[in-house]
Amino acid sequence: MQQIVPPVSIVQKILGEQKKIEGTSYRMTVHCVRAERPEGVLLCHTLTGELLLLSREEEAALKMLPGPVPPALEALASRWFLRPEGSDDMALADQTRRIAERFRKKDGLLTKYTIFTTMACNARCFYCFEAGWGKSSTMSEETARATAAYIGAHRGGQPVKLRWFGGEPLVNAKAIDVITDSLRKQGVEFRSVMTTNGYLFDEALVRRAKDDWNLQQTQITLDGTEEIYNARKAYVHPEGSPFRRVLGNIGLLLDAGIGVDVRLNMDEDNEGDLYALADQLAERFAGKRGFGVHLLAIQKNHDGVDPLDCEKERRVYVEKLRPLRDYMEEKHIAARLPLSRGLSIDACRADSDSATTVTPDGRLGRCDSSKDGGIWGSVWSEERNEEVLRQWKERRPPEAACKSCAIYPQCIRLKKCPTYEHGSALDQEVREVLEDRLRRAVLGAFEDWKAANKA
Repeated sequence: MQQIVPPVSIVQKILGEQKKIEGTSYRMTVHCVRAERPEGVLLCHTLTGELLLLSREEEAALKMLPGPVPPALEALASRWFLRPEGSDDMALADQTRRIAERFRKKDGLLTKYTIFTTMACNARCFYCFEAGWGKSSTMSEETARATAAYIGAHRGGQPVKLRWFGGEPLVNAKAIDVITDSLRKQGVEFRSVMTTNGYLFDEALVRRAKDDWNLQQTQITLDGTEEIYNARKAYVHPEGSPFRRVLGNIGLLLDAGIGVDVRLNMDEDNEGDLYALADQLAERFAGKRGFGVHLLAIQKNHDGVDPLDCEKERRVYVEKLRPLRDYMEEKHIAARLPLSRGLSIDACRADSDSATTVTPDGRLGRCDSSKDGGIWGSVWSEERNEEVLRQWKERRPPEAACKSCAIYPQCIRLKKCPTYEHGSALDQEVREVLEDRLRRAVLGAFEDWKAANKA
């Protein structure tokens, strides 16, 4: 038995070691995802975050369960991978989460900002979640300065992480200049990431992004090969081929040491073309440091709801995206999925005390994908709408399927989350999707461990 990733310290502190009960029959915990490797079987505990590699002999001993703990698996019992029959894994996760939430430091600091520099865009994607919002505002220089002042005043001396968002954030690159310049003058340590279509970059702007914005990562969406991409993006006043320009800009970003996460949007019309696109991306970028591709299923009537929540899109993912993901892994361009580190106490930035969005007019909100945004304050004032903040922390109650779900410790569903506007995300297909992602992350973590421990 080899430990690949240790348990999360706060969970280990809460749980300690599980005491063995003599004469009791044990079973594998529900909260475990397994992955096969030639070296043995990988077990990832989704509550503790621990990742173990079992030998084939230890794997064979698992087949003796449920029953008394075999001597070879004593360590699995003490580390909560094995649980007494009749015990409630879901109750254990709930109790651990409640205790962890009490441990969490509540210092009132804001250190993560999603900043909408503008709601305007130079592209006209049919699936854009901002479509129909009736917002085309662009952040003024005055608001950008107020935003920087607010960030500096509410970080408590801590570094901050900025995410440039929109619209297309580069349509208003001036606001980024103003905010980052002001933060630097205040002595604020910061780093930034950006969601962008990538079209407006050039060599000079990439240098500015690297040197002045401290831009470390970008997400750029591609919907197909040249003809399909250009038609779907429908750029306003394009020069030449936008597809070729964006691919060139991806190269500029990577050469500057700025990571590029390419998102491929799949719908019923472009599945086959994405395989051809994967070939092109592999030929040009495979092996490039900082480059990776991930997938998302969309619908033509996409309105901001998480695609995994729609029945049609779930089928597309399960039936179509998984083999495409496999193909991208064969081509060595699939983005490495981070391994979730055990128990979650926040769903996302929307219910995190340390995160907020900033709209182009300086309002502070909870969610960057919700039409109402959960507006709770402003960079112009210290007033806070505590009721809105409270509402965005309210959680949906567990469903019957949660009891047998392997990823339950890492799943928090907010009542106001737009993901669940059209139904539940706890059906079998979605659980398979999320478990598949975790399994791929487990395999990636194991490869990292092997690389770090080569003789």
